[in-house]
Amino acid sequence: MAQSATPATKPIRLGSKCPNFDAETTQGNINFYEQIEEVVEADTAGLDFTPVATTELITFTDLQAEFAKRGVKLFALSTNNTPKQRGGFESHEKWVQDVDEFSGTPLKFPIITDVDGTICRAFNLLEAADAEAVKADDAVGEGLAFKSRTVFIIDDKKQFRLIFNYPAAVGINTAEVLRVVDCLKTAARADVRTPANWVPGGDVVIPPKYSDAEAKKKFPGYTTLKPYLRVYRLPVEQTSVDVIEDIPEAAVQTFLAVEG
Repeated sequence: MAQSATPATKPIRLGSKCPNFDAETTQGNINFYEQIEEVVEADTAGLDFTPVATTELITFTDLQAEFAKRGVKLFALSTNNTPKQRGGFESHEKWVQDVDEFSGTPLKFPIITDVDGTICRAFNLLEAADAEAVKADDAVGEGLAFKSRTVFIIDDKKQFRLIFNYPAAVGINTAEVLRVVDCLKTAARADVRTPANWVPGGDVVIPPKYSDAEAKKKFPGYTTLKPYLRVYRLPVEQTSVDVIEDIPEAAVQTFLAVEG
């Protein structure tokens, strides 16, 4: 399958629609939109066989079942691609083996190959002038074009809901990505906002759109800290984590894998 993606024509913002693309992955060829039609998706971009990116893949692998329980599919993407003589990309497959060695369970989500940086350009991760540097990455393995790593959370409407951009020296906080998923799902389910450092079970914030009279009906027993800051302890059945049930390991693998 030929890789294709539409280059971004304007900066990506939260709420923007993510670009579609066709690409090869460690689990076969995909059309991106077809893989995320009915799920929330978290996408990470990094480089093969670099130490920080490897630790990130390990931690995402360790938490992959938790993401699956929340209906979140995981994809990794890299511009480092070492072609094998008979097709495929050897570097990704060997990298997965390294990750599996240190993870409590094998990596079950696909790594997307971005041979010439086209996909990264579509997601505004690279400039057009970086094309030659992307090719150089394969030779030197030092990430000449990539000076950072990025995490996207994309919803079932194919809209960006979160963008984390980390400098190359700083690893992604994988647990924070999972926490944000819980925040987004709880906020949507209960029509609330989540305060700083919120975790399931903590007080939520009542949106300003509700008058005090409306808030009393919808959020009985809420507390007013300031006229603009009203907090409420959600019933457990309305928080994201408390409605999640464990799913079998086989179901995790089926959910995270590329759909044929």
